Amino acid sequence: MKSSLYTVVSAISLVSAHPHAALNPKVLVSRQFNTQDPYTNWPTYDQLPLDPSYPTKAAWGVWGADDVQGALNHITNATILAARGEIQLGRAINLNMDLNAFTTPINPNRKPLNHLFQPGDGYTDDVVVLNTQVSTQYDGLRHFPYSTDGNTTTYQWYNDLIENFDQVVGPAPTEVLGIQQAAQKGIAGRGVLLDFVGWALTQNMTFDAFTGYGINTSSLDAIAAWQGLPSNWSLPGDMLLIRTGWTKAYLNLTSYNQEILPWDPNLGSVGMNCSDDSLAWLWEKKLALIGADNPAFESLPMDKTIGGVARSLHQVFIGGWGQSIVEFLDLETLAEELHQLGRSTFFLTIQNLNIKSGIASPPNALAIL
Repeated sequence: MKSSLYTVVSAISLVSAHPHAALNPKVLVSRQFNTQDPYTNWPTYDQLPLDPSYPTKAAWGVWGADDVQGALNHITNATILAARGEIQLGRAINLNMDLNAFTTPINPNRKPLNHLFQPGDGYTDDVVVLNTQVSTQYDGLRHFPYSTDGNTTTYQWYNDLIENFDQVVGPAPTEVLGIQQAAQKGIAGRGVLLDFVGWALTQNMTFDAFTGYGINTSSLDAIAAWQGLPSNWSLPGDMLLIRTGWTKAYLNLTSYNQEILPWDPNLGSVGMNCSDDSLAWLWEKKLALIGADNPAFESLPMDKTIGGVARSLHQVFIGGWGQSIVEFLDLETLAEELHQLGRSTFFLTIQNLNIKSGIASPPNALAIL
């Protein structure tokens, strides 16, 4: 136990909330805070994790030992009410790509959308069979655990609330950390767009969207200044979206090149650089959600290290911070309209599928100006 700011909580006390905890009792170091002042004793990035036994830079216990919402705790009634001021024109902008945008999904292991029509007597139904990550997607907290070797026996999920892989994919999966928890929480508030590709054009920068070009925090700070944002532009509960230019580059390919792109063994993706610097920059902003118009928010391939350990931003975000990621967003119309208005912020809503034990979901993301 590091100090009086944190407390050791026996997992046995969590049995009523999470019955599986009794199978393997743990002791969790947890932050002490008052819900009226949620940032009392807020740890710095350098203070993560709260206990050295936790994985790399995990925020386990920061919101309490039995917390299931993670970074969505930054969204409160107050942050949603404050974001109302972003609605000035009543202009709603869809941020979702067509569910069938990728004839061959960028991850070819994912089956493409199967859309059928079922006619009835005087009516017609749709039958949609899809992998929830074949188009614009919201990664839930069961999607990407920590792992040191890729073996399911080493998986560790947010707050250590899931004991083993069978509780995620087995015949009787637990509901803890399922996508329904985000759906029931309600995701709404202030969105902030940082337009990397728009800024890069003004700097005469050239890069290939389909290679692992890493966007660093110095560039993001420069983008914010270029867009006219103050140095302290972020607010707790903000949802940060980065326009990398990946989706625009993909849609500008010929149909043939779109079809063969996922099979390229050297395929990468422009995205945020995976580093301690990136993580510290994001952590201090108290963001509820991050997203981009690329396959993973971070640059690909996932071949980086954090603290000398092979880690990805996915592992730290989802498994460590309980922070979901939205990928393959359509940010083109939003970026154009924000630039015309001289704005960088907007009201953002997301409504996931309300499905127990779900892994991911189309986000149904909507920006309102």
